[in-house]
Amino acid sequence: MTIDLGTIFKEYYIELTNLLPKIITALIVIVLFILLGKLFYIILGKRIQRKWQDSIISNFISQSVKWSFYIFGLIIGLNIVGFGAVAGSLVAGAGIGAIIIGFAFKDIGENFLSGIILAIKRPFEIGDIIEVDTYKGKVEDLDLRLTHLRNFEGKDIYIPNATIIKNTLINYTKDGFLRIEFNIGIAPECSLDQTRELIMDYFGTNKEVLKKPAPYVLVQELGEFTTDLQVLFWVDIMSNKKLPDSYLGHTIRSKVITDVKSILDSNGIEMPSQVLEHKMYRDHKLRLSKEETT
Repeated sequence: MTIDLGTIFKEYYIELTNLLPKIITALIVIVLFILLGKLFYIILGKRIQRKWQDSIISNFISQSVKWSFYIFGLIIGLNIVGFGAVAGSLVAGAGIGAIIIGFAFKDIGENFLSGIILAIKRPFEIGDIIEVDTYKGKVEDLDLRLTHLRNFEGKDIYIPNATIIKNTLINYTKDGFLRIEFNIGIAPECSLDQTRELIMDYFGTNKEVLKKPAPYVLVQELGEFTTDLQVLFWVDIMSNKKLPDSYLGHTIRSKVITDVKSILDSNGIEMPSQVLEHKMYRDHKLRLSKEETT
């Protein structure tokens, strides 16, 4: 039995000629959906960006819409040509492939979804100072997988988004206020009222210390050698947010402690050290005198 190649090619040519209008129509449909996807990507992305002021979530939604148009156009194009079964197989294969990839890249997918949640819930903004899982720093960037922090030492820290979702998050700059405190011990004979008045007068002249919430001085302990006071005051950390060395108020705290000590010293408010009393007993003296005679 001989195979007539000419006849075979002729049949394929006829079938291709008959399919040519459908192929052209399918290509036009696919190109049209690609253009629509890109158009929606640009328009939708800009609108979301203007409304939410968040490039992460706007980029994600825009990309999702764009690729939805691409896939939908491809499926319609395959159906026009007559490859509906192929289109169904592609959809089913994509679903199975997604499951396989999901198991293989579980951590990446987890961080990806966590990034979406963070972008929607917005527990912090770019530039906020946060603490999570013993890491503290200023938020420099947030993408769909990692959150970029820079601590006060200038170190760049990249935290997986899933870690932030699973752990307790502290935002130091959510409302802009941060309370700072320190303890100070004065001699028991010194006046508590005078000490409190001197510190409060100083806070009234310090522009970095907020007047509301008001600062205050509390008597914490009545010790054996000192009276311990607790000094508490508030600062607007948003004004120092861009300074990495003062992101927890360390610079302000150091200055306030130095100024308060100088004021108390100049007004005779003493901060004594612990006093130890040594006693010499009679038996000890006799033992020493016997050792000296022998």
